[in-house]
Amino acid sequence: MAKAGLTEREIIGVLTRRFDSKPKLPLGFDEDVAAFPTSPRGLVVLKTDMLVGHTDVPPGMTLGQAARKAVVATASDFAAKGVQPEGLLISLGLVPPVRLSTVNEIVAGLEKGAREYHCRIIGGDTSETDDLVIDCIGFGFSAAGRILRRDGAKPGDVVAVTGDFGRTTAGLQILLGKKKRWPHRFSKLISSVLLPSAKLEAGLKLAESGFVNGSIDSSDGLAWSLHEIARLSRVNIVLETIPVAPDVKMFAREQGLVPEELALFGGEEYELVLAIKRDGFANVRRRIPSLQKIGNVTIGSGNVIAPFGRSFRKIEPRGYEHFS
Repeated sequence: MAKAGLTEREIIGVLTRRFDSKPKLPLGFDEDVAAFPTSPRGLVVLKTDMLVGHTDVPPGMTLGQAARKAVVATASDFAAKGVQPEGLLISLGLVPPVRLSTVNEIVAGLEKGAREYHCRIIGGDTSETDDLVIDCIGFGFSAAGRILRRDGAKPGDVVAVTGDFGRTTAGLQILLGKKKRWPHRFSKLISSVLLPSAKLEAGLKLAESGFVNGSIDSSDGLAWSLHEIARLSRVNIVLETIPVAPDVKMFAREQGLVPEELALFGGEEYELVLAIKRDGFANVRRRIPSLQKIGNVTIGSGNVIAPFGRSFRKIEPRGYEHFS
């Protein structure tokens, strides 16, 4: 069967080959954010993240929640670099006729997100579109040597994450399903989709620590994020455990699903996936109690290996991807 068209990552590959040329910038096109030097020691850090109604707003999500989510997604990429976002530009694509109540709900969601992550909305643009679009452009500042990267993991590093996984994958299945009511014990799965959170405070502490060699946010899924660190750092990652949330295990049992797959191959969880120097892990864990070790970095060429039952197997570089 012939492919219908390019995937998101193939499109990014075309853009990278065209635009990622010399002189080299401080961060490449594979990173969570872009960075541009403002002085020999300073960087302006930039990120744009687009939310589109039919792909990014599931059933049950309000316009206010969608607007807040657009801010969360942007803040999460700053978190992965250990940088505080200072300002946001918001471009809105709205479907006519546009009611005042619609604009007020979107504005309230944007304000809520900006307050949570201590940044200001300073401008933007509006346009008429066929679907809801909220494009969030953020900027912040960093010292050149302090920004966290994806490509610095080294053999011997500890692989760690800031939380459990699988809730958004399970929660999205619930929201897309036909069942009207779900037991209260699954409420966290639903709220993880409707009310996500970026780990910005943890990201800032990680940058301060000086012990982080590799960092990425997990918005495209745990497996994909691990593969990106392994690929760009030219190492292997061997997991000791897959960090499945307890309520995800319960949900998977009741639905006949594999909990490890829900944790590995979802997306939009906004946790941080990290490679931390072994001799600094205890120090970092004291700063961030939610941090949990899930594996180790070894010599290799970009593979991710994880336990399934009594055996280990290579994990595919698979996660959330537009156009796939």
